[in-house]
Amino acid sequence: MYNLFLHDALANEAKQKLFKLVAAADNQLIIIPVEKDNQGRTVAEVMAYGKGEAEISFQEELLKSGLAKTRKSGVECPNNLAFEKAADIAKASHIGVWK
Repeated sequence: MYNLFLHDALANEAKQKLFKLVAAADNQLIIIPVEKDNQGRTVAEVMAYGKGEAEISFQEELLKSGLAKTRKSGVECPNNLAFEKAADIAKASHIGVWK
């Protein structure tokens, strides 16, 4: 139902956050394709194992940091609820796109 998109003004900060997440995961990512959106692009969840083998969702991390927002896309993502909660954290904290 939702797609993640980056805000232009925060693109460099989001890029640096992603680099740090990838480095922390020793460049070992888990990419789970969900489906294609209405423009033919593959929508996927991107994760990695963090310390203690806990999964880290890159989408959740960007949303919690206020570096990304969701928008309706017609794709039903299995973790929509977690993404909404992550965005709510950023909104409540007035950070990133929610300043």
